[in-house]
Amino acid sequence: MTGVAVLKDFWSSKSGNFALLMGLALPAILAAVGFATDVSTIMRAKVSLQSSLDAATLASSHLSDNEADRRQLFDRYFQANVANHGELSNARVTFSVDKGLNYINTKAVASADVALNFAFLFGANQRIEVDSGAVEATNNLEVVLVLDNTGSMAGAKIKALRDATKTLLDSLEGAKSPNRKVSAALVPFVTAVNINGDEFDPTWIDMDGRSPTNGVNFPLLPDGKRVNHMDLFRDLAEGTGWKGTGWKGCVEARSGSAGISDIAPDQAYAETLFVPYFAPDDPGEATDPSASYGNNTKIYNNSYLSDEVEDGADKKGKDKKIAKYKNPKAKKINDKKGPLTVGPNRACPTPVVPLSTDLDKLRTAAAQMQEWNGSGTNVSEGLSWGMRVLSPDAPYTDGAAWKAPNTSKIVVLLTDGENVVFGASNEPEKSDYTSYGFLSSGRFGSSNQTDAARMVDRWTLDVCQKLKAQQVQIYTITLQSDTAANRTLYGKCATDPSNYYAVNDPSKLPNVFQEIARKFTVLQLTN
Repeated sequence: MTGVAVLKDFWSSKSGNFALLMGLALPAILAAVGFATDVSTIMRAKVSLQSSLDAATLASSHLSDNEADRRQLFDRYFQANVANHGELSNARVTFSVDKGLNYINTKAVASADVALNFAFLFGANQRIEVDSGAVEATNNLEVVLVLDNTGSMAGAKIKALRDATKTLLDSLEGAKSPNRKVSAALVPFVTAVNINGDEFDPTWIDMDGRSPTNGVNFPLLPDGKRVNHMDLFRDLAEGTGWKGTGWKGCVEARSGSAGISDIAPDQAYAETLFVPYFAPDDPGEATDPSASYGNNTKIYNNSYLSDEVEDGADKKGKDKKIAKYKNPKAKKINDKKGPLTVGPNRACPTPVVPLSTDLDKLRTAAAQMQEWNGSGTNVSEGLSWGMRVLSPDAPYTDGAAWKAPNTSKIVVLLTDGENVVFGASNEPEKSDYTSYGFLSSGRFGSSNQTDAARMVDRWTLDVCQKLKAQQVQIYTITLQSDTAANRTLYGKCATDPSNYYAVNDPSKLPNVFQEIARKFTVLQLTN
């Protein structure tokens, strides 16, 4: 047999081929397994070293720490964390600090050996290196929470809002330091805002009926003048002998451009003053406070006095007679219980809490928030008061100057529905009483409820633009109301589209508030 034939027979033979092939492939297989094992070991070790370095960097990056403590804290955290990872050895680290008046940047680089199983691939060990950095901005914080307290917030939503507000305030508490002033404010709103709380000053109020909108919802007096809301409150209190009929603290929106501005109230200029909110008695028999109060979209909801007055006058048309407030024949007023109230203070929420470093005060106020039915949702009015709280000028003066370089001003706005003018659409007044009076008064620019609500949308966006022009950060949240209209409005209102949050599940609201708080309060890794 020739040599060629022998070789041909060898290659065509099947006996022993598997063993031969395995012998040829085994080195490659072992190399692949070894490579995968050692790569996995290196990656795991790198993650361990990175997490150890990040923890040490965060722990030592607070502006309030002195330099000796900072270095000791960093070393202690790093060594303790590395010790928990047996795959790391011969760890080395460098740590540097860039500290300014209102910030601190820390940087660290760490390296370590990783023992390997297959030395023929990488050597007996592999040196790995990671880096980390952290920044703590220490600008003072002024945070105002503008929160919807309308009737649709009832049940799980208002509870979630109270819990979420506490969560955010707890985060603010953790952001405090000796070098950083952290203050917060609370603005609950329905159609109007209640300002009869801390720091209230009567000089903000039109006590004498000089404002162009004071009394426009009532007939003229015999002398041709308009009635003053504060006079009506006094008459009602004297006539009933019940102090609960006094002014609770809500105010109407100011007339014209002052309605959505932070211009300071000035007794010398009546149009800058705030008119006390006074919901007139609706026509019809007085509502029994023991019964369910009205909240109907079509008919009047706020009849709290008898239309029969004891003034000897003609009994026709008595529903608008001012005399019935001075000589009330029946006392059917309840403005203390929510969510449905009747009386001159209908749908007036709990008061504003202006900027304060006492976050316990804010927590207490937030726990007292409740829903209030009637009148509708007016986000522009809530935001306008949020702007006034942040403003350095009256009515509230606790805010730093606009654009102050050492202060971050923040608005967190929540609503659970679109802006709406509510109630009595089939009646002559065309709505419930609101912070702009009745729809029939013309202050919305239309007697159509839908058109009026879109006007409130425009005012809302105008206030957002004013705030952003002053470098205020705005975060907007819609709760179970991520409609196309709301998405557009509050997406534009927010400082950045990523600052708009649509929340469907109320139980998730505290998590969202915490996420928002982290954006401007928590020490953050930079890489």
